[in-house]
Amino acid sequence: MNDDIKTTVITLTEHAKEIIAGSYKNVDRIFRLTDKNRNSPEIADLAETFGMMSVKVEAREFALEQMIEELKEKNARVESLCRLRSQLSSIFILTVLLTTVYIFVLGFLETSFIANLPNADNIREYASRCIELITLCIVVWLILTTHLPLKDFGLTLKGWKRAVTESLAVSALVIALLAIVKILLNRYSPGVFKEKQVFNFAYFGILYITYLLVAPMQEFIARGTMQGTLSRLFSGRYSGLMSIMVTSFLFGSLHMCHSIHLSIAALVSSWLWGWMYQRQKTLIGVSLSHFLIGNAAGLMGYWTFFS
Repeated sequence: MNDDIKTTVITLTEHAKEIIAGSYKNVDRIFRLTDKNRNSPEIADLAETFGMMSVKVEAREFALEQMIEELKEKNARVESLCRLRSQLSSIFILTVLLTTVYIFVLGFLETSFIANLPNADNIREYASRCIELITLCIVVWLILTTHLPLKDFGLTLKGWKRAVTESLAVSALVIALLAIVKILLNRYSPGVFKEKQVFNFAYFGILYITYLLVAPMQEFIARGTMQGTLSRLFSGRYSGLMSIMVTSFLFGSLHMCHSIHLSIAALVSSWLWGWMYQRQKTLIGVSLSHFLIGNAAGLMGYWTFFS
């Protein structure tokens, strides 16, 4: 009996040391001691208690390891989200700063100093386009340095067929509405427009062709960068609506130096294109709509009306 007790104590001691070392591979030796036909009831109960304790300790350690791994994964996700918010905030702040500078430059171009120069209109047009191009290059450079996916900023072909179809339908509806408004104004308020025909192709020039590049460039800065960044920075149910609102007011303010009428028109159209971009998540549709509506409005004489 004393030999049995000694053997049991040695076995339990060795197993305890293995548990301390984090090993549970020999727990079956403990359960062999629970045989009451070969060992005394006291030894069998002690071995069973010790074995169950080992199993529970192992289970708790495994659960703790799983919890630690989950916490590490969650912490990694939180750090990734923090980096993303920091990157998006930097992009938005820089874009707003460049937009503010652009507004000041446009204001300067409308001063009498520029107005008295020969070809003042061309100077304004080309200067504004140069500033837009510089802004575009800086924003693209910043996005590339952050290594964020370009699709997050609307640069994707995913869903382009649907975007083009919706764009053509919405643009046709808006252009038809503008034509009806002009017809009614010419009938009941003559003198608002210089011409009677709905479309006056005498307005057509090189700027209408370059608008094919200008429209996507403006949409990338306004919708892809500003609105796309804000929609991810804002949280909650109305994050999309808030991003459209902020972007639209910024877009409208860019045209304030020309006239309040043009600024309001830009604000309203920005709400339309913002809604389209929120639905489509690609710049293809809104760029096409911007090009079509902008040029159609110009050929109808709305630009002279707004200025």
